[in-house]
Amino acid sequence: MSEEQREAVELGEDKPDKEIDDAEIDLDFAEVKRTPRDFLNVLVSTLAILTICICIVVLVVTVNLQKDVAAIKEEIGHLAQTSSVYAPIASEEDDESALSDVENIHGDKVDASEAADIVEGEELENVIWDKDTDGSLGIRRVYLTFDDGPSSNTDKILDILDEYGVKATFFVVGKDGYYSEQYKRIAEEGHTLAMHSYSHVYKDIYQSVDAYAQDLSKLHDYLYELTGVDCNIVRFPGGSSNTISDIDMREFAAYLDEQGMVYFDWNVSSGDAARGYVSAQQIENNVLDNVNKYNNAVVLFHDAGNKDTTVEALPHIIETILESENTVILPISADTVPVQHLH
Repeated sequence: MSEEQREAVELGEDKPDKEIDDAEIDLDFAEVKRTPRDFLNVLVSTLAILTICICIVVLVVTVNLQKDVAAIKEEIGHLAQTSSVYAPIASEEDDESALSDVENIHGDKVDASEAADIVEGEELENVIWDKDTDGSLGIRRVYLTFDDGPSSNTDKILDILDEYGVKATFFVVGKDGYYSEQYKRIAEEGHTLAMHSYSHVYKDIYQSVDAYAQDLSKLHDYLYELTGVDCNIVRFPGGSSNTISDIDMREFAAYLDEQGMVYFDWNVSSGDAARGYVSAQQIENNVLDNVNKYNNAVVLFHDAGNKDTTVEALPHIIETILESENTVILPISADTVPVQHLH
């Protein structure tokens, strides 16, 4: 042993190689043991951060959804105020009170059953139907149709149509002794005189096919005697899709087919059937926002004494349609492609 080694041993500074190796192994093992703990700590921290991020995202989404829902509610509320098509949920007392004010096409009060049918029919007639029709020739054909006339507004409507040089279709009812000149004027000025029903009393005309046939025959004969027009174009009160009739409407449609008659529904509603006040602007919007969706657009209006805003809206509606490219306004004829709700 050298002098330096001896001194190291005496001072206790020298250790056998084995002890040194064991110490190194213990240190390495400690490092190995610490590594999983460190990884776990990192993992827990990462998960905590992710959880916080997810919570923040969920909170932001929730806040935005609440804002969107609030905006939707506000828009619905606005529509409810500006359009009578939307109505608040009413109590039974409100319903009874509302029905007590319902009148028929002659302005007469009706019983609760017929009043309910009239209200249901009005709701059906405010529907815009999502069903396209014939698109041949690339020309959009618009048919302006008026139900329930003649009335005190018929002459005003006819004057407007004459001013713009367009023809329309009038689905009239039976008002024997009233408006004889208006029936005649419709036919004489080249408009289509068509049939709606004589009485327009739902519970009577839809009682059976025979009852419907008698009502329609009465109207047909009255119009023929008065105007000389052999009418064969028909619109069902409430449309062919109405649920007022307990009899399948296909039976009534089959009857018309047997008689060589054809029925027309509509695919654009002016919304003027709604009870209460409907502004001219709302009527314009209902028509002009939807008429361009169809190549055969049959527009539903009503010719009634209380539909002044329909008359008011008519000029701008006609002007806008006439200014549209490849678009014509026509009266319904035997060559018109039927717009029908029944499949």
